[in-house]
Amino acid sequence: MCHSIKIDKDRRLAQIKATGSVNVLELKEIFLEIVGHEEWQAGFYMLCDYSEIENFDVSSQDIEDIAEWLTSIDALIGDGRCAVVASKDSVYGMSRMWEILSSDRSQHICVFRQINDAVAWLGSSVLTHCL
Repeated sequence: MCHSIKIDKDRRLAQIKATGSVNVLELKEIFLEIVGHEEWQAGFYMLCDYSEIENFDVSSQDIEDIAEWLTSIDALIGDGRCAVVASKDSVYGMSRMWEILSSDRSQHICVFRQINDAVAWLGSSVLTHCL
């Protein structure tokens, strides 16, 4: 997997882009890298662009494990929003499962097919249900 993380403190936004093949360990690494970043602050928004993932080697059990594991760093993530952009059906389906399993967390997660919808949701002044 190849990924990049850009944090814009002024906009309170972390932009994550992952490409290629992705597995569960790499997804955990991304979150640890974000919360460990010197400019990250709990409550920042996240824009996870997974539209160029070619091989998503993540099972439904992996998604359950990630959702449970993320509760251990929930205070570091905070109560912001996380928009996931997933164009491939496999990535979209597993991301939607993560969204549902994480509904009781402080961070609000929503999965989109198009990046413009994700950006609009992140920029909305009111918290709405996923589009």
